[in-house]
Amino acid sequence: MSFLCLSAPPVGVRVPRSVPPSPPTVPKKPLTARPIIWAKSRQEVCESLDWFRSYQSGVYHSKELVKGYLLSAFSADRDIFARDGRLIISHGGGKAESLHNSKGRTKLQKASDQEEGDKSVRALLRTQQMGRPVVLIIDDRYALFPYDLSTKANCTYVVLGFYHIAHAWAERQPADNNYGFVVRYKFAFEWCDKQPAPWWIEQDGSSGLEACRIAAPLKLGNLSAQYSPCASCHKASPRVYEQGWMCLHPGCVAFWIMNGTSPPQDLSYSEAFLRASLECNHEAMEDIAPQTPVTEATDGVITSRRFTRGWHCKDCGRLSCRYKWQYWECQNCGATLQIIGMARSPKDLRAQNSLAFLTHKVAEDSGIQVSQLMPFRDEELHAYYHIYILPENRGRIYLILGTPRINEVADEIFQEYQDQAGTGELQLRRWPLKKHQCRGELLTNYFSHNTGEPYRVSTVATSTYIYMLILLAQYVGGTTDTVPFDVAPSAVVKARDLIHSRMMSIMQAENQPYRFNEVLSAAYMEEQSMAGDVLIMDGAKIQEYYEHTVVPHNFRIAATARYIDNRSH
Repeated sequence: MSFLCLSAPPVGVRVPRSVPPSPPTVPKKPLTARPIIWAKSRQEVCESLDWFRSYQSGVYHSKELVKGYLLSAFSADRDIFARDGRLIISHGGGKAESLHNSKGRTKLQKASDQEEGDKSVRALLRTQQMGRPVVLIIDDRYALFPYDLSTKANCTYVVLGFYHIAHAWAERQPADNNYGFVVRYKFAFEWCDKQPAPWWIEQDGSSGLEACRIAAPLKLGNLSAQYSPCASCHKASPRVYEQGWMCLHPGCVAFWIMNGTSPPQDLSYSEAFLRASLECNHEAMEDIAPQTPVTEATDGVITSRRFTRGWHCKDCGRLSCRYKWQYWECQNCGATLQIIGMARSPKDLRAQNSLAFLTHKVAEDSGIQVSQLMPFRDEELHAYYHIYILPENRGRIYLILGTPRINEVADEIFQEYQDQAGTGELQLRRWPLKKHQCRGELLTNYFSHNTGEPYRVSTVATSTYIYMLILLAQYVGGTTDTVPFDVAPSAVVKARDLIHSRMMSIMQAENQPYRFNEVLSAAYMEEQSMAGDVLIMDGAKIQEYYEHTVVPHNFRIAATARYIDNRSH
């Protein structure tokens, strides 16, 4: 295997073990109104919507302020969608009973108390205190939304709008742990009136929606919830429940005590509490929809971080990742947004601090021997290389170092890659990962293009050498759209020929019939992750005993050439 770098979502998965009791399933109405902002995958939300960028948690916070809150499955007792969705009460903050998968083992993690100091809880409470708006998002597993998201473009995620946290309090809920209960925080989210009315209310011509799980009338003016101080801790708590008032601060000795005893299990909300409304004190609300990306780079740099963001289609409301190099494309209606900019010059990248790619460090106990710099010639050019000799005859790695003179051809190819990718002749794409834990499709964090022989297995052998994939099938999206070499873009063909030439220059003494019939090209934007140096891996045991990865330094285009032998597979 040879590698050319042209210079120029989770550790653990949490699965709910038990689900709180839920009301009888009520058939949902068809959704006929078009959501303003929606998506099919969580990645589309996280890459396109600034208000929510969490792939794991349902609470997205930055600098201890919550920006987005996701309502999904496993609603708790007394979670409600009331007043036409202008009042939503939800539990949040984590620490529920779950199965934790790590290193192939599954362990039960029992539920534990939420505390004010927990990151998500602390951020939610601080957001309430600061009076900051929060964007609420639902997915198709949120049972309390009365409309069926699948009837409108088969939505998976939908943005509701801006809310503020009107009230927050703690409850004691039954749990299968040593105490028989846990402390859980509840948050009452109220619609911010300084934005248009909820998009779903008038969608079927009705005057309003029935509240889910509890009937509550529409807002009746600016009524305030009744707060009373606790005789023990002197902190005020609202009158939340119809059955009576009690202290809702977990640190108090009187917490969760009603009339001197534990409250009944079937608590219900006070009608006055549900009707109470907190005046929204926000200034004029900014547009919740993502802004149209800047399509033209005034400095010519179209590989910066801002060009990796997703796109909100104004025609149909769909959020889409940027999965094509040459433009943004809506994966629902097919609308496109062209990207305009010049190619990056290799001179721009030489100024970057890339010493990590010009030096090496070998652990003392690794058993790897490193040769001195050794010279070689490629036609009329002179250059140098290192040999890393692995212990126990596991193989050798040849690192051919680039220089400004010897990289002239590589620089030309680098320019050609960008030109052909910009026009679409070279179709760089972000392909779907085969295995992942996120909902919906998850694309690779880089653009790639496969040319030549499509691989069908993870290891393929020749008479002397085994060339394995640097990026295995579950990491790369696969090679369904492999382009044959006879119609391949010239940049890819030239990259293969350059790799072959450099390899033959130092290994011709081996007298082996080297040839490559597959090239994987990968482009990394700035700040993306899984330098004109050539790396050759020689030996089957390298793949068996060692792990390796590509670590790009800002924008890079890398080409990996392999020989794929599928005749016996």
